[in-house]
Amino acid sequence: MKKRMVTALINNQNGVLTRLMGLFTKHQYQIESLAVVVYKEAKEISKMSVIIEVEDEHKFLQFVKQINKQIDVLFVTDVTDEDFIERELSWIKKVLM
Repeated sequence: MKKRMVTALINNQNGVLTRLMGLFTKHQYQIESLAVVVYKEAKEISKMSVIIEVEDEHKFLQFVKQINKQIDVLFVTDVTDEDFIERELSWIKKVLM
C-alpha cells in the first residue's frame, strides 16, 4: 500500500466535514492523519489535509475527482509528491503542540 496526501479547500459550513468523511468511508479508505485549519484571512474557508493508504491509483484518482465535485469543496489537490509536505506537516505539528 502507498500513502497519499490530499489537501482540499472547503467552505466552513455545517456538515461539510461529515459528508467528506462519509466519502472516505464509502470508498473504504483508511485515514492515517486528518488536519483541518481555518484560514485567518478568510474565516469562511478551511484547509483540510488527509493522509490515506491507497491500493489502486486509478480508483484513487477517481475518488479525488469525486471529492472535487462536492458543493462546498473549492479545490482538491494530491500533494503527495510536492516538496512542501514536510513544511506543512511540521507547521501542523507546531499548532497541535
